[in-house]
Amino acid sequence: MAVRDVVAWGVMLDSYCQTQNYKAALLLFAEMKRSGVVPDQLILASALSACGNIKHFRTGKAIHSYMLVSDIFLNAHLSSALINLYASCAKMDMAEKLYNGMPRKDLVSSTAMVFGYAKNRKVEVARSIFNGMPEKDVVSWSAMIAGYAESNQPNEALSLFSDMHEHGIMPDEVTVLSAISACANLGSLDKAMWIHSFTENNGLTKTLRVCNALIDMFAKCGGITRALNIFNEIPHKNVITWTSMIAAFAMHGDGKSALVLFEQMKKEGVEPNKVTFLNLLYACCHAGLVHEGRSMFRCMVQEYRIEPNHEHYGCMVDLLGRAKLLQEAVDLIESMHLGPNVAIWGSLLAACWMHGDLKLGTFAAKKVLELDPNHDGASVLLSKIYAKSGSWNDAEEVRGGMKLHGVSKETGSSWMVLNDPNHEFAAGGGKHPESDKILLKLDGKAS
Repeated sequence: MAVRDVVAWGVMLDSYCQTQNYKAALLLFAEMKRSGVVPDQLILASALSACGNIKHFRTGKAIHSYMLVSDIFLNAHLSSALINLYASCAKMDMAEKLYNGMPRKDLVSSTAMVFGYAKNRKVEVARSIFNGMPEKDVVSWSAMIAGYAESNQPNEALSLFSDMHEHGIMPDEVTVLSAISACANLGSLDKAMWIHSFTENNGLTKTLRVCNALIDMFAKCGGITRALNIFNEIPHKNVITWTSMIAAFAMHGDGKSALVLFEQMKKEGVEPNKVTFLNLLYACCHAGLVHEGRSMFRCMVQEYRIEPNHEHYGCMVDLLGRAKLLQEAVDLIESMHLGPNVAIWGSLLAACWMHGDLKLGTFAAKKVLELDPNHDGASVLLSKIYAKSGSWNDAEEVRGGMKLHGVSKETGSSWMVLNDPNHEFAAGGGKHPESDKILLKLDGKAS
């Protein structure tokens, strides 16, 4: 175009935003400013939206400053775009200031506040805004459900998902993915089957992202056969699909099935990534497949040129340690191009304790405590190692150090589902509201 007016620039900028090409939108906005065209309110709102979607705080703040200097009136559309920007960038104090200054809180700005607080794990604040909204759309409901799911409150997420359906709001793919994630964290097979049925009845299993999430959910809920059925029904699988199923087998200790699936994946021409190999090593570790684990590690490095990270090394150290190949594990740690972290030394420490290598175990424990002086597990194991070797003074010194620095061992816990609600139990009792009755029953003193 020989001449581009503000409308032409606006249409082009909006097109980039509509197709989620936000970086291109911001580059175009910069080009427009250089050309001398003065942006209007619609263009500024589009540019702010692009900044919010890719969390480009500096550019968004600069646009806001330009608006203040240019004395541009903040209409509802611009205010919502600014609130969305600051909420997306976790600048909730700035978002709240703008939100409180709005004479009328619209749907977009309120949803942005719910999203921002939920993302920052302030779900109570998010819920209070959500409850006060006179109208809610699918985005509002999805933001609140995602907030609960990501804040490790799966029961609340699924309860709200049910409420949404009862209010006649049809969940979209984003909502369902959050509900699936909540269900996976809950570990309830009944809930998993309910979510799966819902997605099938509403045609949501046609999308690959949902199918991949369902595989992961069923694996975490103990439904490995159902996960495999979904996997087999997917016509066009991507690397996430294959990796999710490999992870499912690994989770259930079926290392051989994971390796067979990997060979099928290669025949299909799907290239594995770092996560694929991490789950393959995890599968070998839990099934005690030492030779196969070594082979996978070499394949990753030599055939696919993937550089191992701490997690890959950690799996290998765990695999070798469980097999009592402690010197090989130490050699691997010393060959690392990365500095070994707490998890890697911790894996070696656990293996030394398991196989009674007190000298190497003491060395590994000290390495852990150098990196994390308040590591409860390392302190407990080191005291046990000293006690096992008869060094009672050293054992007492470690225990005394734990008390002095306020380090306590994390309490073990377990849970079960009975008649729908979850019941959680902690080591030592006291956490469950009916602990007294349960203990009486165990002692045989209750009917």
